[in-house]
Amino acid sequence: MSPRIGNAFQYFAPSLLVCIALIYSSAPAFAQTTESHGAQAQEAKSVSGTSPSSDQAPENQRQSSRESVICGVAHLGQCLKDIGHDQAGIWTSPLRIQPRDAFWLVPFVAGTGVALHYDAQAQQNLGIDKSRIDASNIISGFGSPYATLGGTAGLYFLGLGTHNEHLAETGRLGAEAVIDSLLVVEALKLATNRERPNEGNGQGGFWPHGTRSYELDGSFPSGHAAESFALARVIASEYRSKPVQIAAYAFALAISASRVTARQHFPSDVLVGGTFGYLIGGYVVRHHAAENVDSGFSFVPVVNLSTHTFGGSIELRADQLDLAKIGRFVNRMHRN
Repeated sequence: MSPRIGNAFQYFAPSLLVCIALIYSSAPAFAQTTESHGAQAQEAKSVSGTSPSSDQAPENQRQSSRESVICGVAHLGQCLKDIGHDQAGIWTSPLRIQPRDAFWLVPFVAGTGVALHYDAQAQQNLGIDKSRIDASNIISGFGSPYATLGGTAGLYFLGLGTHNEHLAETGRLGAEAVIDSLLVVEALKLATNRERPNEGNGQGGFWPHGTRSYELDGSFPSGHAAESFALARVIASEYRSKPVQIAAYAFALAISASRVTARQHFPSDVLVGGTFGYLIGGYVVRHHAAENVDSGFSFVPVVNLSTHTFGGSIELRADQLDLAKIGRFVNRMHRN
């Protein structure tokens, strides 16, 4: 086994155990949800009758053929399509910015500007401490692509093996969010070509040597921060238990902070990377969670800032109704 593979496995196994521990701490709530889904499905069967008529059979077949294919080991092509659609949606998202987005966008831009201004000073104040750097590198290893992708794959296959659809979905969505974050971050690294704190004069210059040379693995933004926050957002969205959410985001924060204390990134790198990862994780959950795919039911909140009122828009498609998915949505809202 090569040293690189050995190091990857060193972080993969503990990361998988951490993810499993986080998720299974909310197992009772999930079990209750699963039981309610079964009860709803049984009720639906009793209402519709004991056996379908000959006229209903063709209709059921047509409805089954309309069901969306969900990304998984049996549909890898759909996974590639989903990631492609994600990238199109992510890169064009600035075109869909609304005035209400200023609530978070203005503080984010201001915070990034302040961080960029004090980046070099922050690293100078930290100084160089070999023991701190070594410890930080160990911590940040748990947020590497090897660890995060390995952990999500482990969750997915564990869910399949235990017939736990919720756990398998968490792994599936987590892997998709990590890959989306990785693609976005790598493109931004190439575009910004920023030096790391331990490179050049330590000032974190963008394109310091002009277009004559560039780094394939620049500093801005942080990939570890983006990937760990993308995974944390998925876990926190799938499992609404407060301890699970706090632990998931604490994990992402620890990874992000360690990248600064290890002198691998500046504060602005992890701020932008973490924010992008959080947003990408939310995007993946909203668009690819099973409960949001052809359940025949959709609920969209509506807020009118001018009149200080709020409401919602509900759509029911009778030919696509899936009571199990609707039940899961209702139970999730109830737990919130």
